[in-house]
Amino acid sequence: MLVLLTSTLFGCGKNNLAQVFNEYQQRMANVLDTPFEANSNDGTITLNYPPKRELVSAIEIPQIDVKQFFALNKCEVNVLIAQRNTPLGRTQLPSVRYLYERNMLSALAHCIQLMPEQRVNLESWITQKRRILPLVWANLIQTSDEIINALGNNSDFITSLSSSDIQQTQSALTYLLQLKQHPQVILVPAELEQHLQQLSKLHLPAKAWRTQALMTNELTTTTTWLKQQNLLTKCPDGQASQNILYLKNVFTLWFIEKIQPIAGQLNNVQYTLLPLYQSMSQQPELTPQFRQFLAQHSQISFSAYQQAIQEHVLFWQQLFKHCSISPRVSTK
Repeated sequence: MLVLLTSTLFGCGKNNLAQVFNEYQQRMANVLDTPFEANSNDGTITLNYPPKRELVSAIEIPQIDVKQFFALNKCEVNVLIAQRNTPLGRTQLPSVRYLYERNMLSALAHCIQLMPEQRVNLESWITQKRRILPLVWANLIQTSDEIINALGNNSDFITSLSSSDIQQTQSALTYLLQLKQHPQVILVPAELEQHLQQLSKLHLPAKAWRTQALMTNELTTTTTWLKQQNLLTKCPDGQASQNILYLKNVFTLWFIEKIQPIAGQLNNVQYTLLPLYQSMSQQPELTPQFRQFLAQHSQISFSAYQQAIQEHVLFWQQLFKHCSISPRVSTK
């Protein structure tokens, strides 16, 4: 059950969403001359992204001896190995490490053509590198600062989103999944970094999940309070009293025109990105902690939010029906 959306989205920033709910609640309390038992939540929502140390996949590093290393002097593999063994190379960022492993696979394949006498060793290393590449990808997904920010940022709620914000996030997550699903495709380093930066800049999943958490809390509290007010008694003979008419105005001005449009944006984000969350959750190389984090916010918490908004709308529908009022309400 959803209320029909208005065309204007109320922009709400870091704390404004909590303020909108507070105004909605206090105006109803004023109409009824009854204090609203405010939720102690001040708008602070923490997503609790798992600690990075719990998400790092242990990766077996293939070893070669000095003789094998110097035997590769006709191709670039020994250059890559040397770079990896520098202090900077040993502390590579997850995206840099992933690029390194992809470059190493390409270099090893090229070396077989240049040095067929080393085919046995080179093919053995290629097999090892292909085996660990999904784990390197998992570390890229779970431990990159950009993705941690995109999924776990603990500031901001949904604001007036442009369609490009959703499309760019969808494109970036799709790209990262395709790295795993199609490792043979040529990788452009700048493209990878661009997608990571875009995810971090928008942090749209985190905004959506914080928004749905706050709305769930506030809507549940508000509906519970409304049910305690015995409002059906304010419609004798099924006709609305003046107080009920005032409440209808509050409902229209605050819920329909300011809160519901945010819910519409939230739903748009959710339904666009959910297939990507689900696909990511099915990747066995990702840790159970990470997959549980995705499932909690993208499915479990979203279902709780849907239930909260449906119960809130149902309360008003039943009240308005009893009081012979026809608001802008739909069951679509």
